[in-house]
Amino acid sequence: MLLDPPPRFSPARNPVNRLRATLPVIAAEDGSPVLPGFILWAFALNEGDLLAVEPGPDPDRSCRFRSYAERVWSAQEGFAHPWPWVEELLRQRMAAVGPRGALRLPEEARARLACGQVLLRAESHAWRDSFTLEPVGGRRLDPELLLQAGYLLPVLPGFQVMLPEDLLWMLDLEKGDRLACKPGLATADFEPCELKKPPEGWHGVELGPGGLLSLPDSLRVPSALKANAQVRLEVTLSPQATFRVTHWVGLE
Repeated sequence: MLLDPPPRFSPARNPVNRLRATLPVIAAEDGSPVLPGFILWAFALNEGDLLAVEPGPDPDRSCRFRSYAERVWSAQEGFAHPWPWVEELLRQRMAAVGPRGALRLPEEARARLACGQVLLRAESHAWRDSFTLEPVGGRRLDPELLLQAGYLLPVLPGFQVMLPEDLLWMLDLEKGDRLACKPGLATADFEPCELKKPPEGWHGVELGPGGLLSLPDSLRVPSALKANAQVRLEVTLSPQATFRVTHWVGLE
């Protein structure tokens, strides 16, 4: 997936609302850790973005990374005179997001993490805007990934929706790819499917140009047929990708 450049992520339109992960990360040729695509997506990180670096839970062996831009915005919004807080941020060590998600580290962080395989931890409840990296050492790994995101999508003519560009990138989907669909009561579940014949109870649908997706009859409730109707798209990676479309009744 990271062979293709990601779309431009926007913190103002970040759909990810829950993340819990413990996973090893791969390294680039120069030894830089490469952030997984779901981390770029979850933290709205684009090439060139800066991350403030500080010691992690184990100060001698781990590093915590937080969005520098988000911390500056928080200081501006939270304090009448934000400069002392911004000045403190400027004194912190900085990392930068490079091409394909490679993380360019300051020397201090590089020394902490130059011990072979590196482990990434992210927990949205404890640290909503941060993740940590630490050496794996000789520990046994129990990988875990749970990520959830949500969108509101307009219903287009022909009873279709356009899947967002960032989601298409995350799920590595494009025109002509097949999805398995399982209709429910005013819902429809979808997942990528390479099988010619989907599992029992599911049927195959083909993704149209730009991520255009036809909705099943199970979603043709009255509110979804009105002008300016929307549906709710809920995405889960755990670690396989699935998403559910439900009808949405917004405020009039």
